[in-house]
Amino acid sequence: MKIERRGEGASVRRPLGVAVIGSGTIGRLRATVLARNPAVGFIAVCDLVEERARAVAGEIGAAYWGTDHLRAIGLDEVDAVIVASGEDDHFAPSMAAIELGKPLLVEKPFVVKPTEAQILIDAAERRGVPVFVGYTQRFRRRYMNAREQIDLGRLGELTTALGKIVVTRAVGQSVMERSRGTSPSINTLTYVIDLLLWYLEGYEPLRLCAVGAEGAFMERYGVHDSTWAVVKLSRGCVATVGVSWEPPEFHPAATAQMAIELFGRDGCLSIEDGHRESVLVSSHPIPAPYTPQHSSNVGFLGSAMPGDWALGSLHGPMREETDAFVGSVISRQAHPVLATARHAARVLDLCLAIDRAAKTGEVVELDAAPEPQPTVASS
Repeated sequence: MKIERRGEGASVRRPLGVAVIGSGTIGRLRATVLARNPAVGFIAVCDLVEERARAVAGEIGAAYWGTDHLRAIGLDEVDAVIVASGEDDHFAPSMAAIELGKPLLVEKPFVVKPTEAQILIDAAERRGVPVFVGYTQRFRRRYMNAREQIDLGRLGELTTALGKIVVTRAVGQSVMERSRGTSPSINTLTYVIDLLLWYLEGYEPLRLCAVGAEGAFMERYGVHDSTWAVVKLSRGCVATVGVSWEPPEFHPAATAQMAIELFGRDGCLSIEDGHRESVLVSSHPIPAPYTPQHSSNVGFLGSAMPGDWALGSLHGPMREETDAFVGSVISRQAHPVLATARHAARVLDLCLAIDRAAKTGEVVELDAAPEPQPTVASS
């Protein structure tokens, strides 16, 4: 292991220190946002691949880099932790942060095993450690505004919800190559399930059925290429949700396209998040930000889920979410948009049930239990 430290006199020490575990695409973005947050004065980056950790540290001027997540999390200068490692590798660094009492933001999915989720939740609640999960799309203004309209009662009692998300084949392949324990539902549909459970608080999932398409991903990885489910909820509500990894690598959406519709007794709300309103056509190849090895000559601007680079900075939901986490740690107050660990565990349970129903063809009965309300965070 090789570790480098920047000299104490190289920069002014600011109040908060954050460790970013994982220096891939998302870890790099989180670290870049942290480096531009005036409340953050110490950043440690960590990755199993030494070259990646060193490169990200050099880009953002991190005070520390290394390959041992326990050492990075345990630094006295580190007050909070962001876990951005592969989907199968969230548990160990998350538990390390919780055991040291350090507030935590974990990339979605929280973990891929419900037993691990419960262990982390129990440990965090015993120690009073706030744990949030990075459901970045909540921070797109259109989705926050939808929650506001629901809270204001403008839709009335909700009766039907529809949601879908589509990403390119290249994104799906990238996901499966780094994490064989995931699926389109666990990795991608989770965004839609998160939003719908957020909007449908008080409507408990009771049972569901699902079907999946069997194509290239089924042949290579043993997961459905697309999955569609119908979920029956309490209070007479029903939701239809779907995910697809089927569009070709050169599809013009940089990462994802989503759509949400909500119907109630007093109104309805439709969100088309397809990004077709801003189309770039160029004789120069346009690389996809998530999978830069693939490019197209047509691009849907704004379809990168973390946000967009403009004039040297990242703007959009990942920046807002990261800043919200920093603010929550500093203020010791729960942020109203950040997803809690308990909520994320419910999302995971529903995604796993959808995969089970698609695999077996059976109706899956769900254990409905009310979700505890978020409490004030403490460090």
